[in-house]
Amino acid sequence: MAWTPLLFLFMFGSIQFGLAMFARHVAVTAAQEGARTAREQAETNTAWRNSARGVAKNWVNELIGGLVLNTGWQPKTIGPQGATYPEVGVSVSFQIVSAVPGWHFTIDATSQGPIECYYSKAGKCVAP
Repeated sequence: MAWTPLLFLFMFGSIQFGLAMFARHVAVTAAQEGARTAREQAETNTAWRNSARGVAKNWVNELIGGLVLNTGWQPKTIGPQGATYPEVGVSVSFQIVSAVPGWHFTIDATSQGPIECYYSKAGKCVAP
């Protein structure tokens, strides 16, 4: 009888750990998909930030939408960084539900890369 609370804590802790690992994987892939969109569109589309955020948010909502606590979360876009070989990307951060009362988990992931364009020797994007 004395082992019951410990057993429940172990069971729910295991469930929470699995949920956190799945959410982390979703966050990483969402950031990668958003960054891929940003890299493709940053040179030619002035609304690339909205597109990248939308792709990342849709990715999370389709995979674990019901498990995200803060429904008003928004991915953040990065860039363009630097004058030579500019990089753009997406940062994703959200909270997930907890199987163990009192435990709160924030999941973070970031992905960035160079803008897809033709580069001069000086590292600037040039028209093809």
